[in-house]
Amino acid sequence: MTRSKLSLLSQQDHKYKVLEKEYLKMKEEMVEMKTMKDEMIEMKALMLSYLKKQTEPTEELSNATTSVLKRLNIPPMPSPSIINNNSQTKCKLLDWYGSGEIVTEGRWSSNDPTALVHHVPIGPHAIRVWVDVAKKSNAYLWRPTSEMTCIEEALGSTFAWPSDKVIISDEMESSSPED
Repeated sequence: MTRSKLSLLSQQDHKYKVLEKEYLKMKEEMVEMKTMKDEMIEMKALMLSYLKKQTEPTEELSNATTSVLKRLNIPPMPSPSIINNNSQTKCKLLDWYGSGEIVTEGRWSSNDPTALVHHVPIGPHAIRVWVDVAKKSNAYLWRPTSEMTCIEEALGSTFAWPSDKVIISDEMESSSPED
């Protein structure tokens, strides 16, 4: 065997070792990606189950809606009551995941299921609200959009919130038009 053949074999052996390391690294990354994919599928199923729970009417939700309608002097069902443009009706929003913490203060805009928030209907059991004050600015929105995902990003804008997590304030902001 000549020196040149030994050198060539040595170079090839080195290349194989480099390729083998790259292969093992890629194999590890593929396992990680599969794990992440499985976790995302599980998270999607969990989110869908939460959304399904949100759209199913409950006795608690019915009681909350009745309470809101009484405070606003609106007749109860059977005729569907839709409240639009109540920008002077102050409200507080509880976190949507159930801790009971007030995350923001704002103004009731509409509970019409066809009312739009960033071109998307709010749907049943939801209220469109204006955000005035962020009490917990990093709290996540119930239905994030491409423009906003947390309360802080929604200041001065409207978003949808579950109606059973909205508390109507007893104080009403006085509206005095200025000329």
